This record gives sequence, C-alpha cells and structure tokens, in this order.
Amino acid sequence: MQIDVRFTRLQPSPALAQHAQRRILFALDRFQQQIARVSIRLQDTNGPRGGVDKSCSVEVALLHGGTVRLDEIGEDAYAVVDRAAARLRHSVARTLERAHPRSGPSLATLPLADERKAG
Repeated sequence: MQIDVRFTRLQPSPALAQHAQRRILFALDRFQQQIARVSIRLQDTNGPRGGVDKSCSVEVALLHGGTVRLDEIGEDAYAVVDRAAARLRHSVARTLERAHPRSGPSLATLPLADERKAG
C-alpha cells in the first residue's frame, strides 16, 4: 500500500506527515491486501486568518476498482487526521462489504427468537 501525504497552504511538518501516515496505516491495516494507494491532503483553507480551517482529505484507491474519499475539517490538524482515520476505517469496510458480500445468511433471513420457540 502506497501512501502519499501533501500539504496545501499549510506549513509542511514532518511530525504531522508521520502522524497522518501512522494513523491511516493503523486504520486500514486489516484492508492492506485490497488497497492500491492512499492519498492524504492536509490543507489550511483560511491561511493566516485562522478559524476552523484545517482540513484532511483522504482518497483510497482499491485494487479491484473503486475509490473511497472523505473530507474532515476542524481547528487542529492532528485532531482532524484522527477523525478522518476513524471515519475512513468504516467507509472502506462498508465499501468492500458491498463489493464482496459475505456468504451465508444475513441477519434479515434468520428466524426471530419467537419463531424458533414456536417451530
């Protein structure tokens, strides 16, 4: 899995880049075999004016086609990366589940507890 971190209108920080790589790698660890590439864009949208303007955009290219993309925004770049990583884990899992549903009965097809007692 290839990870690319870029900064836009935000002072490049090796510590922030390493934090972003580490958090995203941890979030996607169980999906490594299904991911081709991850692009992380860290940006300061308002520049020196301040405010809630740090954003983290993550795009995950899956090996068998498809892309998962999400954006997170906030005041602190480290916190924004953390929230993006947490959301990304769920988004990739959901996308892969839709593409390759598990075999076996789904919860919707299992009998209810009352039906099992009656039958």
